[in-house]
Amino acid sequence: MPIPLLDLTVRQVIDRHPETVPVFVANGLAMFADPETRATFGAAIKLRTALKAAGANGELFVRMLDEVINSPLSPDNGQSVPGNLNLLALLPCPLKVPLEEAFNDFLATLTAEQRASLTFCIEGNANKQIEYADYADHFETLADMPDIIITPGFNSFYHPHFVERFIKTGGFTGVSLFAGDRHLSPLGMIDPDSHYTMLAMNLLVLVVDHTRLGNRPVPRQWSDLLKPEYEKSIAIRGNRIGTFCETLLLSLYKEFGDWGLSQLGRTVAWGWHPSQMVKAAGSGREDTPAISVMPLFFANTIKNRETVSIIWPDDGALVSPVTMLVKTEKQRELSDLIDFLIGPKVAGICAGASFPAQHPEVDNRLPDSATFKWIGWDYVKNNDLETLITDTNAAFLRSFNGETS
Repeated sequence: MPIPLLDLTVRQVIDRHPETVPVFVANGLAMFADPETRATFGAAIKLRTALKAAGANGELFVRMLDEVINSPLSPDNGQSVPGNLNLLALLPCPLKVPLEEAFNDFLATLTAEQRASLTFCIEGNANKQIEYADYADHFETLADMPDIIITPGFNSFYHPHFVERFIKTGGFTGVSLFAGDRHLSPLGMIDPDSHYTMLAMNLLVLVVDHTRLGNRPVPRQWSDLLKPEYEKSIAIRGNRIGTFCETLLLSLYKEFGDWGLSQLGRTVAWGWHPSQMVKAAGSGREDTPAISVMPLFFANTIKNRETVSIIWPDDGALVSPVTMLVKTEKQRELSDLIDFLIGPKVAGICAGASFPAQHPEVDNRLPDSATFKWIGWDYVKNNDLETLITDTNAAFLRSFNGETS
């Protein structure tokens, strides 16, 4: 019996019936006309989920597909339909290439039969056309998702819809009990409810350009960013649509409330990608920040170090998680893959890229005095992060844009 079109991934539908691409384009799903997007995210998204996220009528869309597929001019390519995607890894850019190479080495250790049964997609998280985590609010069943999902940051996999439907019901199980080295173990990075697995941490630090700072004091802790002497002197991660670094906003809101967000809005002048901050640091240009909040990986790539300092805050580098979700029902079947992902090889690659990992055999190359600032599982689990991220961003933006409350 043929599988209903709604139960196929977007890639499966178009691979079997390439003549349907115009239907996708005409109905708000033009991103899947791009072969790269279709081959990556299209392989991880069921047609049902894509239509729901786009606000499209599934029954009507399928009828349009059927009309094209059953046309006398439609080719019958007879392609088989592969199974569900086993692994979708959306990785921070510095991790994508080295982990993909290590994954290919892992595949070489498997038998031909094992390799044939393993389907996967490993991509950098920075994709201009689509954000996979945005679809998390539209998943209806576990079958709508890959068996293992790796994503960075506080994304939609922490939103109430997903948590209530799939996390609290036991759909996903934590698979690593490694607490980390002497630096990391006090943080309590293991999910106490054993649902999420923390693979690594993206650390945020401060970068100071002394040519722009002048005779103002060097900031030594996160609360210093709220001081009036730094007004319109700071850059944080942000984009054109007005979405700013949720890790920084959540951390400051937890500690200082709305006042902290209002103060930060006055001191921040730039919402940039970290690569822009790196290029500006030490450039001597007047239209550049005195202080930048950026991931440790990017900070370590700055070349103009004569007038630039990387500041590890006294109250700790901010922690943004790189999280892995593993379907409970697939844990035994995919045990070899899981062991590889939580093993020393992957942990070593993360550590080498300045993404500390929790495996006990790995040297994270951290300063002896390194401390960390993590909002904690209690805060993550006892708050509606979807609403909190939206509200904190809006409160920051009002001040950033000079609006009065």
